[in-house]
Amino acid sequence: MKCCIVRDLLPGYIDGLNSEETDAEVKEHLETCAECRTVCERMSAKLPEEPPPKKKDIDFLKKLKEKLRHRYAFGAFLICAAVICAVSYMKAYDLPVPYDPERMTIELFQNTYTPNDYGLMVWSDVRTLDEETAEAAARGEYETVDELRFVLQENVRSDGVTSRGRTIRRDGKTVRVVYYCYTRSLWNNLFRPGKNGFMDSSVYRGAIYEKNFFRESLEKYEPLMREIYYLPMGNMNRLNRLSDEEFDAQREDAVLVWSGVI
Repeated sequence: MKCCIVRDLLPGYIDGLNSEETDAEVKEHLETCAECRTVCERMSAKLPEEPPPKKKDIDFLKKLKEKLRHRYAFGAFLICAAVICAVSYMKAYDLPVPYDPERMTIELFQNTYTPNDYGLMVWSDVRTLDEETAEAAARGEYETVDELRFVLQENVRSDGVTSRGRTIRRDGKTVRVVYYCYTRSLWNNLFRPGKNGFMDSSVYRGAIYEKNFFRESLEKYEPLMREIYYLPMGNMNRLNRLSDEEFDAQREDAVLVWSGVI
């Protein structure tokens, strides 16, 4: 049997797939042919097993996966934080509602310091008192003062009202300047454009005296010349940082709604 034929039969010989007669002839040839015997030995030899991955490689992969996991978690945290900050900003940022003289007015009425049903002294609208208490207030038994209210004749789709007042000297005279504005949050303006966030046909007491007017008596109170302006400004905290002259100059961008001595 020729060498080329034997070498073709070697795979079957090694795996035991040839017939007995063929294997006998191949075996006989291998005993006399050193080259074919060498080829057979090489084919019969087991392939070397792949060495297991080194511990350093395994540790590196683990560290890489852990780092990627941390990056994904940090990225998700940043996204959540950005969303929370954006929502908080939109809910905190107030947009001024344009002035409408037909719906936004100032009301002057009398408040009297009388006992309520529980015997506590509180400020109450004279018009809401019972007949006996109203008569006592008319006789001067209770302290009575005028108060200004910001009045909404109709709903203006507002979330609330902001107000700032300051007593200043202008041309040698003492004047109480008060700015106020109805506002709507940026969030509601964007995502609830058709919703009315404020009270319907409501009356809102303005912080005209800058003290808890409804809880304690006004001692040594002196009437002042007061000017009430509607100033379209969402965040009136900025007015606190202004000088008296700068505060008074805001009138140029405001609408005079009411003035008088009170």
